[in-house]
Amino acid sequence: MLKVLLVALVVVLGLLAWALHPVCVPLSAQDLRGFNVPIEQRADRDMCLQVFQRRHGQWYQCKTWLSRQLFF
Repeated sequence: MLKVLLVALVVVLGLLAWALHPVCVPLSAQDLRGFNVPIEQRADRDMCLQVFQRRHGQWYQCKTWLSRQLFF
């Protein structure tokens, strides 16, 4: 019985980790021009993740997998 509960707990934690993993999409120059506030000044957050991130000279919009599925 204890093994079944531990396996169930591991499965639930694994699914939760999958649902909350970050998915980052690069923003185009057109996307960046469409912001009312310069992207450098934005402090949007999704859970504990900063939404707009600069990586390797490119801006990305990062959200959890679950947020992308539910709120595109």
